[in-house]
Amino acid sequence: MRNQDGLSLIELMVSIVIITTSLSGVIAMFPYIIQKNVRIQMQSQAVNLTNNEWERLRALSYYDNELDALGGIDGMSTIKPIDNFLMRVTVKYVDPKTGKVPAKYPQDISEDTGLKEITVSVKRKDNVGFQSNLITYFSKARPGKG
Repeated sequence: MRNQDGLSLIELMVSIVIITTSLSGVIAMFPYIIQKNVRIQMQSQAVNLTNNEWERLRALSYYDNELDALGGIDGMSTIKPIDNFLMRVTVKYVDPKTGKVPAKYPQDISEDTGLKEITVSVKRKDNVGFQSNLITYFSKARPGKG
């Protein structure tokens, strides 16, 4: 028997085919991973924008002009663009007993129900993918002492 010091050409070619095949499967996943990463970043940005606006609104008083709920049967909505997103803030009166919009919606501040529902929604301008929503309630009644 003679001593074989190296690989034959066929062995080398077989090993290259095996390595190339296994690497091509891994490389084929990269575009999917990058796309998923971009989508997650956009979702995170939408949630952060929603949270920031929600916190800003929570700092306002019940009677602040930005929390005006008069304007239509569905309350008052404002939409503003922020970077690649649209933010919609809706403020409406709700019945404190049922938690629903009253059948006869207030048309004047004197008919105030004493409870407002504020919804903050953020979605991409191109309407693709994720939408972030936060809902909170404002009451004009102050908690009692004691």
